[in-house]
Amino acid sequence: MDFLKVVFIFLIKRGIFLLNKRGEKMKKTLFATMVFVGLNLNANDHLPSNYSMYQANFLFNCPVPEKCFAAFDKYMNSPTVKKEKFEVDFYAIQQNGWDESTHGVSWYYKDADQYAKAGEIYSTSKAGREFRKTMNDLGVEIISDTLTIHSVGVTLKGETVDNGVSLRWSLEVQDPVKFVPLWKDFSKSLEKYDWSSNAYGLQTHYLGNNGTGITHEVWAAFNTPQDALAFLSGMNNSKEFAAYSPEARKYSTFKRSYMEVSLKMYNPD
Repeated sequence: MDFLKVVFIFLIKRGIFLLNKRGEKMKKTLFATMVFVGLNLNANDHLPSNYSMYQANFLFNCPVPEKCFAAFDKYMNSPTVKKEKFEVDFYAIQQNGWDESTHGVSWYYKDADQYAKAGEIYSTSKAGREFRKTMNDLGVEIISDTLTIHSVGVTLKGETVDNGVSLRWSLEVQDPVKFVPLWKDFSKSLEKYDWSSNAYGLQTHYLGNNGTGITHEVWAAFNTPQDALAFLSGMNNSKEFAAYSPEARKYSTFKRSYMEVSLKMYNPD
């Protein structure tokens, strides 16, 4: 049993005793502490071993896509970067009515040290300097820059490299304690259908929502865009979605949705 679970059980047992002693004020304090610990349990429990701890996500507008990709590919294959074997995905963004983003790059870090190393290389290396100059010369505009963690991650079938298409829903969640279990039950209920996703998850924003209010990202991964469209049809016509949707609106606000299509994965895990 890990440390947080031990703390959680201790709080429950200790809290029953203290409630009898100190009344309503102690009750509110205990509840807030239990919620905090409970969220941490939920955020780290039962993730597949190949899931990253942190994700740095950059959405941008590129006027000349083939040159943007060539510049990034050159950067990733520079000796300084390549030897680190960072897991990265360069993708196109489709059906995005929210902003002017056309492409994105997501970096998947196993730990804080890997995150720090990637930032150091980008900021101080010759390869990083050349890449930044090229992107500036092309007129690339960074639209969104976020740091997220996986609160929930489920892989049902397929390898990472095979699941190159994903659907994403950006949400502002007002009550994670009630929303997350609701969403998990809903997502689990879709697994039985032949149109279900190969993998799905929930990411929590730590930094960089650009003032949009987005706090969480829901995603579902597929082999092809056709599979993703079949999922959308099946989900939106399902009895499970009809029951889930009005309940989810009580605790969250929908912000945007779009499709990501991977153009190249580097060191997929």
